[in-house]
Amino acid sequence: MILVGSSVNGWSQITQGRIVFERKTNLKKRMGDNPRMKNFITEENKYRIENFEMFFNDSMCVFKPIASDEPEQGFMRYFTQKNTVYQNINSRQKYVIMDLWGNEAIIKDSMDQRTWKITESKRNIGGYDCRKAIWEMNDSTRIYAWFSVDIVPSIGPEGFQGLPGAILGMATEDGSVIYFAKEVKAMVPAKGVLEYDAKGKETFTEEQLKQKLMQQMGQWVKPKDLDAMFQWL
Repeated sequence: MILVGSSVNGWSQITQGRIVFERKTNLKKRMGDNPRMKNFITEENKYRIENFEMFFNDSMCVFKPIASDEPEQGFMRYFTQKNTVYQNINSRQKYVIMDLWGNEAIIKDSMDQRTWKITESKRNIGGYDCRKAIWEMNDSTRIYAWFSVDIVPSIGPEGFQGLPGAILGMATEDGSVIYFAKEVKAMVPAKGVLEYDAKGKETFTEEQLKQKLMQQMGQWVKPKDLDAMFQWL
């Protein structure tokens, strides 16, 4: 295993811009073993496709959902999360507006350290040559990530980072959740886009929020379900 923490020097690399991601979730694979959910998920509605955008410069990035022109109605819209994640690359701090079944909770915590194994496998995503890395999320789940050294900041979808370049593709091993960059544009983010303000708002560390949710919703939510939600941050 390789713990990646090095910087990359090179040619005309992108240091600030916007990346549009598509997330495709297979709800049958994601929740198929949940007896409370399986009766609601059919072959016709098992795929959920959502779009996100990530603005970044060499010190900050924000990953947030793009509002759909046709918002989905009904409780099934809560089967996936639409978090907004700010990452301060210099201080290694994150600020997350977490989507909890239509309600918001704010996390202010350190960015996670993940141990990545970089492979020789390569592919092109959005016109950028990318290299594959693997993270062992737990005993049963591996995350594949494809990163490009042509985009300098160590950033990625949700709270993912820690590779020598931006993550443009990411997927669980079973294909239940897949992120792919649809558009990469070098640009200067608009003023205020990368800023957040926690003044006057109740914030939690990840562990504090987990404990609170277990106290309030332990009869409905299993610890492994919470772990799965937080591991993307």
